[in-house]
Amino acid sequence: MSVLKNVVYWQETEPAEPGPPLRESLECDVCIVGGGFAGLWTAYFLKLAEPALDIHVLEAEYSGHGASGRADGFVTPTLGKDVESLARNFGERRAAEASRAVGRSVLGIGRFLRRHRVDAEYEPTGYLLAATTPAQLRRLERDRELATRLSGAAPGLLTAEEARERVGSPALLGALASVGALVNPFKLARGLARVVRELGVTVHDRTPALRVVPGARPRVRTPGGLVTADHVVLTTNVHQSAFRPFRNKVIPVWSYALVSDPLTDGQLARVAWPGREGLVEARTFLTCARFTADNRLMWAGGPALYFPGRDLRHRRMAEPRAYRALLTEFQRFFPMWRDVAFRYAYGGPVDITRDYTPHFGVLPGRIWYGYGFCGNGISATHLGGQVLRDLLLGKDSEFTRLLCVDGLAGQGAPSFPPEPLLTVGVRGASRVLEWREGRS
Repeated sequence: MSVLKNVVYWQETEPAEPGPPLRESLECDVCIVGGGFAGLWTAYFLKLAEPALDIHVLEAEYSGHGASGRADGFVTPTLGKDVESLARNFGERRAAEASRAVGRSVLGIGRFLRRHRVDAEYEPTGYLLAATTPAQLRRLERDRELATRLSGAAPGLLTAEEARERVGSPALLGALASVGALVNPFKLARGLARVVRELGVTVHDRTPALRVVPGARPRVRTPGGLVTADHVVLTTNVHQSAFRPFRNKVIPVWSYALVSDPLTDGQLARVAWPGREGLVEARTFLTCARFTADNRLMWAGGPALYFPGRDLRHRRMAEPRAYRALLTEFQRFFPMWRDVAFRYAYGGPVDITRDYTPHFGVLPGRIWYGYGFCGNGISATHLGGQVLRDLLLGKDSEFTRLLCVDGLAGQGAPSFPPEPLLTVGVRGASRVLEWREGRS
């Protein structure tokens, strides 16, 4: 299977012309650092709530260039890693509240796209959480029991035969069907950037934040000028750790994807997949699959790699062991597709917190923040935009009382150890998780 490495498929589906960078100093009401999903949803919901606000977004490249435009495009009712982690860390009542809130964002994104006529290839297909081992089947049973306690409704657990009727992989032993959707994340990011500009938000592309200074009116230093604002919001994904208060709160873990040529009618006919659902394996280091709008197959996930020193260099996209692992798993799931040719191979870092949960809050000096989406950010950032809107506007709401909102001290996520202990710890934790999943 030949591949063309280091090219993000989504970014070739729509042209993107970066807007002008900031070239002067200015003052505004709100300065948002980071023009990905989290920053743009925050700008969108703030502008709807308070149209008079003067909001400026600073983006180091252009919206869709980073993690938002490289996502696999699964719109799921997931906050952080999974609901089991939420229930374990925060209790079942609060986990249920958070799950309901992020579940509403699945529908909210669809309404946004229709309202603003953004063609982001949104497909409300749902997705299957699938088991391929007895241990994963036991996890599905636990997930079903937990979902029943949280919502009062028991999701159906599909048998192997029923699961294979939905997705014709011989590897499937069972599955849980969940609500969700598929989307082209790059088109979503570009469309969202267009909409906020039309609402009156100023987005400065190619404008990295060099320094953030808290205060009664915090300041952000950029190459082109100084921004002074009433509030600064930091929504910079894995780059959150560049700011001192978050240095040890979030780490970059790389995830990878393969995207094929468009499948032929003959290839499509070999695998039953009538509903085009997303497919997600029920494990920590999962693999997932989906169709794109033009019937390419995406196969993604695989080993979650951390590189010493929080390495974010572009050359990490060409990581042979990641693609070898993905291809091995693909052949296990779909042996009938040995002739499928993958043309895109790429990766990107995901912002992981130690408790596998996003965090929102405020630091002294009017610095607001949202980070730690743990690879499930499309729905969670939509929810996070509403959380940050209400926090910044001083509202007591269902959003500001969610488990992902930090206390007034702004303590954020629990800390990771510094290097070199971090590298050793991440590798050790990965082995323990794999061992536990094989036995649970």
